[in-house]
Amino acid sequence: MFENIIILGGGCWGATIAEILAENSTVTLWEYSLKKYNYLKKNFHPQNFPYVNLRKVKIKNVIKIASGTNLVVVATPAQNVRATLVMVSSEVKKYSVPVLILSKGVEITTMKSMDMVCEDVLGRKHPIAVCSGPSHAEELCRRRLTSVVIASKNATLAKKLVEIFKRPYLRPYMQTDIRGVALGGALKNVIAIAAGICDGLGLGINAKAALLTRGLAEMVRVGVSMGGELRTFSGLSGVGDLMVTSFSQYSRNRNLGEALGKGLTLDAAKKKIKTTAEGAETAKALYKLTRSSKIPAPITEEVYRILYKKRPPATAIEKLMQRPVKSEEE
Repeated sequence: MFENIIILGGGCWGATIAEILAENSTVTLWEYSLKKYNYLKKNFHPQNFPYVNLRKVKIKNVIKIASGTNLVVVATPAQNVRATLVMVSSEVKKYSVPVLILSKGVEITTMKSMDMVCEDVLGRKHPIAVCSGPSHAEELCRRRLTSVVIASKNATLAKKLVEIFKRPYLRPYMQTDIRGVALGGALKNVIAIAAGICDGLGLGINAKAALLTRGLAEMVRVGVSMGGELRTFSGLSGVGDLMVTSFSQYSRNRNLGEALGKGLTLDAAKKKIKTTAEGAETAKALYKLTRSSKIPAPITEEVYRILYKKRPPATAIEKLMQRPVKSEEE
């Protein structure tokens, strides 16, 4: 079905999926950074992530999409997705190779979701899918029970992808709302930073539960305005991903927020977590989008101000609590 698979991006998530898919397919893992590539070639796992074994995977620093390639998987940071796709677009379009996006985020320059970016580069008729859900690589690589959702406008493609991902420990579901699934995975990262800030300030579980509930309402408002379906945000890629990202010890976004809540600057918090927190970049795009579109998103806006306007987290919480009282449906 998908005998030859190329995965673009050799980070924790890309490496985890590469190891799993290499059980039944020939998998090539491409890493742009020469330093990271050399580390992968020598150690067969990403730096600081010794939980995978890539000995069955071909590791490359130069990539070529050949006629026999059945699937391209994109697992780069969200802000690099467009450039990565442009690099392989001519061959991908020439051979009509389906593309599966694992990256979660909103492009800062265009305020577009990852499926929209993919359509920009490859065309609206190209076979595209998105995989998202509550799925930390740190658990999946250890074969801990995980569920994800794979969405595509092409139902046949989604069904085929579900078949190659299905494992005793990994249960994938199908969806047709590719926009909603892509946005759920992106929007929850900003709310997870807020959840971490709540933890860092020691505000308690009552406050965190309220914040996540109102944060989900923001996700729905923004997601539906961008073309996602309401029902999608109550599923794995919406509330499911929000929960795991807001409570997990492995969550980069929650950990970044916790560091901020404890008084660290953004630069210091980034150094502490030692990895990319997509929500910090997504917050820029969402702030611009919600302000220009006049979509109510007070939590997202306060996260942005903490990140980039040096607003003290305690002041941001105070601002949220002092907002005018209104109906819960608003």
